[in-house]
Amino acid sequence: MARLDVRCKVDLPVSVMFDCDRKSGITETKFTSLSLGGGFIEAVPPSAENKIIGLKYDLPKYGEFEVMGEIKRSDEKGIATQFHNLNRDAKLKLWDYIRENISDDLSCPYCGKMNTQKLRKCDRCGWSLTFYSQGYIVEHEKESFINRLAMKSESFSIEDIYKILNFVDVEVLKIGKRLDINEEFVGSSQKMLNVFSMIRKIAPTDIPVLITGESGTGKELTAMAIHERSPRRNKPFVTINCAAIPENLLEAELFGHEKGSFTGAHKQKIGKFEYADGGTIFLDEIGELSTNMQAKILRFLEDKVVEKLGSNGGRKVDVRLIAATNNDLNSAIAKGMFRKDLFYRLDVFKINLPPVRERGEDKLILARYFLNKFSKEMNLKKTFSPEAIDAINNYDWPGNVREIINKVRRAVVMSRESSIMPADLDLELTTMKMEEVTSLKEVRNSIEKQKLIEAMKHCNNNISKVARVLGISRPSVYSLRRKYNI
Repeated sequence: MARLDVRCKVDLPVSVMFDCDRKSGITETKFTSLSLGGGFIEAVPPSAENKIIGLKYDLPKYGEFEVMGEIKRSDEKGIATQFHNLNRDAKLKLWDYIRENISDDLSCPYCGKMNTQKLRKCDRCGWSLTFYSQGYIVEHEKESFINRLAMKSESFSIEDIYKILNFVDVEVLKIGKRLDINEEFVGSSQKMLNVFSMIRKIAPTDIPVLITGESGTGKELTAMAIHERSPRRNKPFVTINCAAIPENLLEAELFGHEKGSFTGAHKQKIGKFEYADGGTIFLDEIGELSTNMQAKILRFLEDKVVEKLGSNGGRKVDVRLIAATNNDLNSAIAKGMFRKDLFYRLDVFKINLPPVRERGEDKLILARYFLNKFSKEMNLKKTFSPEAIDAINNYDWPGNVREIINKVRRAVVMSRESSIMPADLDLELTTMKMEEVTSLKEVRNSIEKQKLIEAMKHCNNNISKVARVLGISRPSVYSLRRKYNI
């Protein structure tokens, strides 16, 4: 098999330290051949137990180098050693030295085939022989990377492989980190790439944005990403969950109040709109607002004036509004529960976040990201077993990213072994015993009923949502409920 590094004959003095811990037993000898990965030394190790050695040599014109090496084999002629800590600068200088020593050699330094015709590429091993071209060694290392990895992978365990995949995904490729804003906002599916593109386009403007999507899909992270890429990034980003604050307190929370304006108002308070002046305010779950509060939000959007409760005047503020909902606002408008004029004010630019079940490989990318994050926080070393990876890919994740976070955090804490299993993630899928099924119709009915139950639970018995999730009509949902007595 052809070598992956150029090897040439040399006569280069080297000092070898066989006992690196005690820094004794130094032998003065020489390299008889040399490559970027190691070399052959005329020396005999004092003990078969000594595998790690220290090497010190002086490259003519390039200076003195000290590296660690490992003895790979030995015979009566000497020892073959592999370099361990050769940094980039030292490697480039060593390459210049090696290149000078292969200039008159007509054989391929990779496989040994004679190259009397001065071919630019060896017709036996296929490696390029244009050693004096600019950047040759960089291009060769890129070209031979897969071969190098394949040689090392023979000793990898399955845990090692998944550690490497985790590292490549998150630390090297930084998959999904398109915005350089929030590390948890990751994804590589086409739908998420479209979301990232829309964020980049709308962020520099002051246009209101409406973010839609199921609970747990990352609506607040999306709003934050827009703010952080906007000219308002150095001003406040204020978040209000409209569903979490009682209606009688929400107006005071948003617009503020004067002292004594109502019972319990012991001092003046600045509202969130005023606090966000110059920045961005994010109204989450805006579909939960009462029609009375919707009218006040609409008025604010029209004139951008904040009037505190109990005040006789108002103050004009400069605030960008981003709203989010997991409700179907069109349906709410049809039922008279949401103002059409407010909807048109908000729906200038809409970003719909896809659920995790529609994001393909993002399931695993997200799970691996949070596995690495929580493992580092807890100073643990955890990997996903092949069974866990299958379970992650096959699960629908109705709770979306929030559910991934919770299940992975739980698995890191609860798993006793370094390899996380489906049970640690609470993803053990029940399998149907075929001997208990008498017909294909029963199989279909069983699955149909189970999916309907899951959808009803996930959508809080909202028939319209269930119909959309299952891809059927509302009458079909009612029919299935009657059929299975649900």
